[in-house]
Amino acid sequence: MSVTEPEEVRIPTAWGHVSAKCWGNPRNFPILGIHGWMDNAGTFDRLVPLLSRRFYFVAIEIPGHGRSSNLPPGIPYHFGDGIITLRKIVTQYFKWGRFSILGHSMGGGWGSLFASLYPDQIDKLVMLDVIKPFSNEEGITPRNMMQSIEYLISLEEKQKQKCSRTYSYEEAVQQLISATDGSLSVTAAKSLMPRGTIKVGENKVSFRADARLQVTPLYQFSHAVALNILKGMRCHLLIIRAKDAPPYEVSKEEFRAMMDNYRERCASFEYVEVEGNHYVHLNEPHSVAGLINKFLLAENEK
Repeated sequence: MSVTEPEEVRIPTAWGHVSAKCWGNPRNFPILGIHGWMDNAGTFDRLVPLLSRRFYFVAIEIPGHGRSSNLPPGIPYHFGDGIITLRKIVTQYFKWGRFSILGHSMGGGWGSLFASLYPDQIDKLVMLDVIKPFSNEEGITPRNMMQSIEYLISLEEKQKQKCSRTYSYEEAVQQLISATDGSLSVTAAKSLMPRGTIKVGENKVSFRADARLQVTPLYQFSHAVALNILKGMRCHLLIIRAKDAPPYEVSKEEFRAMMDNYRERCASFEYVEVEGNHYVHLNEPHSVAGLINKFLLAENEK
């Protein structure tokens, strides 16, 4: 199979299926691609063709995103459920022993969690414009949890009415760009459209992503808990940060703590800043492809 002609795969789950796009030869060393929040596997469409054909690249779509099934009504989305899903996909469906992960934004955060929980399974991890899973100073508070529960209930009531807003194709492209504060170029936004929208009638589309993804998770890490979990990382790690993206760390101290942890725990660690914004891998894939190829192809000492 050509690296530019991906295969569509539907992985069965207890509630439906997880969709994935697969590039390359399944006999090659596997790389799992994990997209960001409210995105889909199309986020890697412009990057993967620039990567080495020595790898088998599988871009999954997290439940509720892209063409994957939504979680059942009444079940909130949470990164813990996502890690369980990832574990089942790689061990039960693909039956991989050791593999690498390339994750953007939330996908990179999930990759760091998986690498910390299963350090013997992850060879290399590339985190695109993120340095850790989502966390805050306190973790979850009673008020935050109550607000999330009420918002979840209200969204599910709206979903019962089955009246999703529709757009023309061009309107949907502009809506997508606006939702990312202009971070997506038109070309990049159109890469997300085929899997991120569904046709309604003759000339309209609506967005596929489950509205419940907008609910703040009922359970959140504090910075201290996130750092403690990430002490389990042992893989080779590359972090690529975009200079024009907003900083996601709350303080310089938090940033330094994470960097020190990676230097101490990981088999190797490299931090690189590049020109571009949060979607640099999709807007200007050539600017990061060389860095990623060099990292993935390096024969690291064991």
